[in-house]
Amino acid sequence: MKLLMSPAIIIKMSTLANKSYDQGGMCYAACQEAFEWFNSSVYWCQKGCDIGLGRQSDPLLREQAENMCKHLASSNYALGDHEDLNNVHDVRIFATMYSNNATNLYKACLAGVRRQKY
Repeated sequence: MKLLMSPAIIIKMSTLANKSYDQGGMCYAACQEAFEWFNSSVYWCQKGCDIGLGRQSDPLLREQAENMCKHLASSNYALGDHEDLNNVHDVRIFATMYSNNATNLYKACLAGVRRQKY
């Protein structure tokens, strides 16, 4: 998996795009509803909201958003032998799913991409 990203994009990936939840809109609120309030997956779901913004109407841009989530997950966790982010068949999330490995972080990020409206 080869990803081409500029340094400016990588720096932006370490923080949320919006300073407050109000500015994040309905996508941030949907992430808060999807996970328990103390769960770190809320943050990664909101990162997915930021990544998915403006990428919903074009299938190619949606694929780019998915690849950015893969890059985000693989750069934060070392992939185990059993983990293959290109073949995650079950991307369902649940309220107590913690982002304690690359696959769960990828699922949380994709949840934010799916919740973005446009």
